[in-house]
Amino acid sequence: MPKAIRILSPVLLLAAVYCGWIPVDIVRPECGDLAELLWVVMPPLAGVMNVVSAYTDRGVGSLRRLTFWGMLLKLCLIPFYLLLFFGGFTILVALAVVPGLIFAVPIAMAMFIVMGYALQLLTSSYGFVAAARAREQGLVGGGTATFLIMLHAVPVADVVAAIVLFGMVRETDGEQAPKAAAA
Repeated sequence: MPKAIRILSPVLLLAAVYCGWIPVDIVRPECGDLAELLWVVMPPLAGVMNVVSAYTDRGVGSLRRLTFWGMLLKLCLIPFYLLLFFGGFTILVALAVVPGLIFAVPIAMAMFIVMGYALQLLTSSYGFVAAARAREQGLVGGGTATFLIMLHAVPVADVVAAIVLFGMVRETDGEQAPKAAAA
């Protein structure tokens, strides 16, 4: 995969998530429905582009690159998840107060959970691939790789797993550099 696409795919995902319908509705209210449609369609498309990018990246330094983008995406999406949690909680409380809308609470809650978890799994593709490749290259053991892959599927723990995996790969890169220079 070309280098520009490997770099563009995580940036496009962040832009698709953060450039939602709210700013467009404020600036141009007449295109609100189109903007909402784009906001619903673009993040999954950008997420799939990231999955393809992660699974096809096999160049020199790909392991470190995969762990870097995985960690960066996880850290950059923390504000979105906080907004999703607190905004979703506020919406759910507002729905529960109105007598006729109390039945919409489980539906809205399910939508928030599915949206957040789907985004988490799409961004975890970098961690899944990086942990498997680190295992193949002998940088981590099988149990550690399996544990890191499982952590990437658990909310909040995925951020910790991405940071730990990046640190492990970076540490092994640091150990290999003096050995290569001495040889």
